[in-house]
Amino acid sequence: MLLSPELIEQQLVIIPNTRKTFVFDLDGTIVYDGKPLEARFERVLLDIKAAGHEIIIATGRSWRDFVPIMPAWCSEQPSVVFGGGLVMVDGSPQSQHFLPNNYLVEMIDFLERHKINYLLDGHGSYYHPNIEHWLFTDIVRISGQKKATQVDNLLVDGGYKILILDDRWLTHFEEYIKTRELIIKYHFYDKCFDIMPAKVNKFSGISELPLPDKNNIFAFGNDHNDLELMQELPNSIMFGHHQELRQYAKIRIEYDEQLFVNFAELINRILK
Repeated sequence: MLLSPELIEQQLVIIPNTRKTFVFDLDGTIVYDGKPLEARFERVLLDIKAAGHEIIIATGRSWRDFVPIMPAWCSEQPSVVFGGGLVMVDGSPQSQHFLPNNYLVEMIDFLERHKINYLLDGHGSYYHPNIEHWLFTDIVRISGQKKATQVDNLLVDGGYKILILDDRWLTHFEEYIKTRELIIKYHFYDKCFDIMPAKVNKFSGISELPLPDKNNIFAFGNDHNDLELMQELPNSIMFGHHQELRQYAKIRIEYDEQLFVNFAELINRILK
């Protein structure tokens, strides 16, 4: 279904002649099927930059998995990766938020004992158990980076988040975090979940960067790790059909054949 100009202008606060900031999630928002950013989406982003506005990338991906799928110029934009765990400016870390080491050791011990598929990410490396999983193969294919030989290496250096790839363990970890300073971000579309430090999220990440008034920030996302962006920012645009995000998103872009047309029209309306 095509978005009408009237709906866009009714639902969003669009203030003319002001410098705006556009916050983009990647997977399921402007990147699809794990493939590099399509040229047509890049053209829209370049239009935003050409009009003098700011772009922030806010993704649950690691920096390692962010760089290979985006044009080189995107790596120079302010970016929030690991869902808020790492804030990058000009390709260098500005701030980092690690899982408390005592919790990290407890969780890794449990995951290893129960032979659960997981991915632990630090800034310079990552680790997963020696179990076959498509995600582990994709990391090497996309980034070319091999995992750390031992999980102990990351326990020393610090981990930003743990991605648990089997959501049958979700209830167990929901109980686990109740007495600890941790939060779970459930990936609705992929049926897996992140465990992260409490109060670390994409909105907390972008808040560490220079921002305009909230009415001049436009946030685009599709999953639970975009929730705080949708809650905090009045101009929030959701892709897909995530039930919790629907409570806050001002506009929804459906996953259908009109997706890109609607996205491009929406950006054009904001830029006018």
